[in-house]
Amino acid sequence: MHKSELDEMQLQKRNNIGNQVYMILFYLLLLDIGLYGFGFRWLNYPMNVVVIMNACMAYYLVRIIWNKSYVGPKVKAKSLGRRIGIVIGLAGLVAGITSVLLKNGSLLTVSTEDNSAVILFIVSVVLLIILAVVSLISKWQARSDE
Repeated sequence: MHKSELDEMQLQKRNNIGNQVYMILFYLLLLDIGLYGFGFRWLNYPMNVVVIMNACMAYYLVRIIWNKSYVGPKVKAKSLGRRIGIVIGLAGLVAGITSVLLKNGSLLTVSTEDNSAVILFIVSVVLLIILAVVSLISKWQARSDE
């Protein structure tokens, strides 16, 4: 997406939403640090930051899509098959690299009591569902506006 595809009002909305989400991210991370200092640990260190950042990014995308500031009026459609092929290829590449690293034993061992991967998976699935619903609503609104 190029900035030139958005009109001035869409750019202002996007920048306003971005500033608000940045402040939310800052205060959520500050709150997490404070709670961690008082002994409240809801996830281990890197996962709590990843979950907070994913939630803020999803909130940002939802608000941008909802305010119709994600894409401009001059959207050129790319072929869906090409995009799917690229995504499948990248997923295969990542899976191959991961399997090679696991066979060589060069990855760190993970504790079995750590459930942060399950929590990250659940949060990611929920955020993807929310993004899909917002995208469908946005498409439905675009059709009703025509």
